Amino acid sequence: MILIRIIDWTCILFMSLILASIITYLLAKLHFYFQGKPDIIDKLCAAAANKSVIECIFYLEKYPQYVNAFSKSGYTPFLVACANGNTQLVKIMLKKGADVTLKSKYHESAFYLAVIQCIAYPHSRNASCIRELYYAGANIDEPNDKGLTPLQMTAFFGQTPLVIWLLKKHASTNVFPSPFALATSQGHLDTADILKKKYRLFAIQF
Repeated sequence: MILIRIIDWTCILFMSLILASIITYLLAKLHFYFQGKPDIIDKLCAAAANKSVIECIFYLEKYPQYVNAFSKSGYTPFLVACANGNTQLVKIMLKKGADVTLKSKYHESAFYLAVIQCIAYPHSRNASCIRELYYAGANIDEPNDKGLTPLQMTAFFGQTPLVIWLLKKHASTNVFPSPFALATSQGHLDTADILKKKYRLFAIQF
């Protein structure tokens, strides 16, 4: 009985952490949509948030050094583009020297933000931004400030195609709580089955 209660409280705790992560992501996006700051960095961030490619290119041509500059909200224009899943802008910014290792003030990496965007809009079925970041050298296991990795987040929300893709790219399953446990706790049995097979294969290889 005590063990069951501990497990229940653990699940509740991590559900709260995941919810907090999603709220942080959404609030950051809302900020960029409604801000009206005059400086160039914030204008570039706002253009990236609004997916104004032409406006972004205009600023990047004049101020390429700002692609990795942080706004007062703690995000770079590149991070904002990733958070909106704008592959076209991401490619342009990478050519301008965007740093895939930089993280927001909430410890969100470019790759993490792109994954969260896919989770938030599952029907778009467009993971090209994630792929672009992966091949640009992004760390697919970088956690957010709550210690949650992209694989844990995708497992929790039952994003089976993304889970499969991350596993094929050797995303670490050696995290707590396990992606399998997170998928199971939310009733995502298809996702859990994929992860279960991965754990079995790992055990055999070990």
